[in-house]
Amino acid sequence: MRPKILLPVFLLSFSFAGTTGKLSGLVTEANSNTILMGCNILINDTDLGTASNTEGEYFLLNIPPGVYSIRFQMIGYETLIINDVKISVDRTTKLDANLAVEAIEGSAITVIAERNLIEFDVTQSESRITAEELESMPVAEVADILRLQGGITQDAGGGLHMRGGRSNEIAYMVDGVPMTDSYNGGISVQIENDNLQELQVISGTFNAEYGKALTGIINMVTKDGGNNFEGSLNFYSGDHTTSDTIFSDLDSYSIDNDYSISGNVSGPIIPGLITFYSSGRINRSSGWLNGLHTFTMYGDTIFQDYNNNDYRDNNEPVNNRSYQSLNWYDNWSTQNKITFRLRPTTRLKINTIFNSGTSQGYDHFRQMSQDGRNKNYDTGAFLGMNLSHSFSPLSFIDLYVTEYTRTFQSYLFADPMDARYKTPDSLYWAHIDGTLPEHIINEYGAGVNYFPQYTLSRWGVDINRFKRETINRSVKMDATSQVNKYNLIKFGFDFTNYKLSLDTYALLDSSQADQIFSPIIPEIGSFNRSTYEFNPQEISFYIQDKIEYGDMIINVGLRYEIFDPKAKIPTNIHEPYIYDPRNPALDTLSLEELENIQWGDISYIDEDSLGNPQSHSYAEYYERFNDQPNLAMKKGWWKNTRKKSQLSPRLAVAYPISDRGVIHFAYGYFYKIPDLSMLYNNTEYKLTESGTNFGIFGNPDLKPETTISYELGLRQEVASNTLLELKGFYRDARNYVSSGIPIDLGDGKNYYTFVNKDYSNSRGVILSFYKRFSNYLGWNIDYTYQVAEGSNSNPNEEFGAVLSGKEPSRSIIPLDWDQTHNLNGSIQFGYKGWGANTIFQYGSGYPYTPFITNYEQQGEVLSNVLIRNSRRKPTTFRIDLKLFKQIQLSGMQGKLYMNIYNLLDKRNMIIVYGDTGQTDETIEKARAEIISPFEPLRPNSIYQYYNRPDWYDEPREIQVGFQLSW
Repeated sequence: MRPKILLPVFLLSFSFAGTTGKLSGLVTEANSNTILMGCNILINDTDLGTASNTEGEYFLLNIPPGVYSIRFQMIGYETLIINDVKISVDRTTKLDANLAVEAIEGSAITVIAERNLIEFDVTQSESRITAEELESMPVAEVADILRLQGGITQDAGGGLHMRGGRSNEIAYMVDGVPMTDSYNGGISVQIENDNLQELQVISGTFNAEYGKALTGIINMVTKDGGNNFEGSLNFYSGDHTTSDTIFSDLDSYSIDNDYSISGNVSGPIIPGLITFYSSGRINRSSGWLNGLHTFTMYGDTIFQDYNNNDYRDNNEPVNNRSYQSLNWYDNWSTQNKITFRLRPTTRLKINTIFNSGTSQGYDHFRQMSQDGRNKNYDTGAFLGMNLSHSFSPLSFIDLYVTEYTRTFQSYLFADPMDARYKTPDSLYWAHIDGTLPEHIINEYGAGVNYFPQYTLSRWGVDINRFKRETINRSVKMDATSQVNKYNLIKFGFDFTNYKLSLDTYALLDSSQADQIFSPIIPEIGSFNRSTYEFNPQEISFYIQDKIEYGDMIINVGLRYEIFDPKAKIPTNIHEPYIYDPRNPALDTLSLEELENIQWGDISYIDEDSLGNPQSHSYAEYYERFNDQPNLAMKKGWWKNTRKKSQLSPRLAVAYPISDRGVIHFAYGYFYKIPDLSMLYNNTEYKLTESGTNFGIFGNPDLKPETTISYELGLRQEVASNTLLELKGFYRDARNYVSSGIPIDLGDGKNYYTFVNKDYSNSRGVILSFYKRFSNYLGWNIDYTYQVAEGSNSNPNEEFGAVLSGKEPSRSIIPLDWDQTHNLNGSIQFGYKGWGANTIFQYGSGYPYTPFITNYEQQGEVLSNVLIRNSRRKPTTFRIDLKLFKQIQLSGMQGKLYMNIYNLLDKRNMIIVYGDTGQTDETIEKARAEIISPFEPLRPNSIYQYYNRPDWYDEPREIQVGFQLSW
């Protein structure tokens, strides 16, 4: 009989580029293999669907990641339902269907989809973690997941480095929207693990739709509301505990020291028209670095001294010292989405994310005087409005307008005029002018060593204040079309307007000689305060084609980017500071005259050696520098920076070598504008009369950093449910930001700016084995061999060498995050609701710079610094474990679990002393114990001074939690 063609359903879910997948296949009759035209393909519990074409083929685009049930339905044939079909971001899932002629009216056949172990359309290195996998892993934050990926290393400060690149070379995407903090890298808003539907990590090379990155993309797709009400609650608490004496006050366990409370709820507001998803989290950690609270910020003691003397006769209790956390944080976050179905083919989504955090970083030398340390306040806010329209089941467009704001502040008291900033003359340990109080002289004598060597701070009020804010406003469009069975075309643009502001200063003392610090705020524009506001703009265009020709997959694309710094730089580099010119003759000109100066036309008169008047042009004064060509022809103190543009070609190919194996090759040029802090910080060029080397000053005219990446890979199914993957990569990075050569100011003074001159090179091999979970067991292991070399590890390194009298970089050396060998793995076990997941990580030592210390009889110390990063730190090893039991509670799903981080309580050294290559020993400590074993006014021991718990990895942490879902 002639089948009746049902109207295809193509209500497509809202999406962004890089947040949805594709389903395609062939529909045939089971007995004759005749192609079937007009078969309806529907995704159950959604409004997604399409129909097979005249060749029996179907294509369904714009499917959010997840696991679905697919229905094939056609009059005259039995309905076929295929369950457990997995859709992934940016991937094509092939699903063919053979329909049997209907024997009984209304009959249906249900089968379980067999998931391919190999995705044949993957053309670059990537890994994916689904929401279900996240639930079973012993990880608390997104960063914990990233550290487990092959080719990613972590530096001593916690920064993540992908494929040997710097930590600011990774782009973060949330629901397809760029979320990278343009000021200094990292993610601008906090995304909680419970909100993730899928996490995609793309390493090395990536398609043209992705930009503003050099080494990789972290693509996070968050959950949406559906047609059913769902929700979950998650709570855990715990503490660090160890018997290791390196750490203070961790020999006991308090289950409420660290805790997290999170929850989410989703569902329909008006069924079929409006849905929502809402979540929130509160989490606090007391940290693991503690100090004995000994002094107030003014130096008053709150306990007895070493001689058991009461420091004050004021009835204060004695022996009331207590340990306090020195690296704590307190955060909360929320995410809310609401989706409107405006028309059958048009949807609008509004997404908001907000997070706020307060923290305090560890300061080793302030561990006994804790009250006067600054706190850090970090907030992020995102608002996105997104419109998705489907022209047909094969073409759709996404348009969205977004704004995110990242604000970071650091201060002690919110009010800069807070009375607590006023330091009284009643300082127990010292007068403001440094003279000894009478009670100190009476007790210890006038000749006592008041500031003994190896002493931790006894007082201090941090008077520094810092605030910076980054606002990104963007308009973005992505269009996707399956133009024929072979070509999936995607193109779009992205326009971003940045607003970057900064205000930082140290409070000044308005007092005269009364020894009482009375704060005042320095004026804007003064030497003691740095402020700015800039509004650069960036626009990019891209086009890419995913060619699926038979078994071969080709991704080819182009990306074009333009960046406008919208700033000015000095026309005459030897006169950067307009408010205080170095040439005395310019002092006679007004500010307006300086701004419009004609360097060759305007002249000034001075006297020669005999006292006779003589005339000069301003340009003559600078001819001695020999690097200002045609200065006499130039006009104006400032000149505009140039726009930067670049074209990035991308190519990637995947070709199956069998039904169980595929090889891929990828290549591309990648560009990224340096962090905006390097462009704009200190661009007032304030130069004081004192000093000889000034800087480093920002440079708004920096060029984009450039990377060329290559990759070759193989994926092979070697046994049932077992996959082998082998990848080799090579990347060449140029135009890295560094400090430039000194710019002569005359009179022996120089200043430095950031320039593009550093270089790096990395190459490596990643070998992975993956066993899909089956028969109660799953596991994966990956080994990375990697070499990361370059001229400098960070933009400030060369300037630091100049200040310390060292030579600038003249050779390629291992970078700070160069970890030659890295081994990561996990083992998952599950049986009748019980489960365990173990993660282990091994890493060879990172490089460090050794030095040899020689001592002379007079006590002079001579340090011989050897070649930078020429020695290796000790290896590291860590095991994390999650145990859980699933339970049923009145129709709801519950889970009891325990997380144990650093299960073996391994003492991993992160930073080491250069003379020993160890964290727990230095020759300096042995020397100090000989020359200064005891000082009456030193409140700490030599051991406390040199013991650095902050140079180790975290000790063991145990968390206990409960999760409830419905």
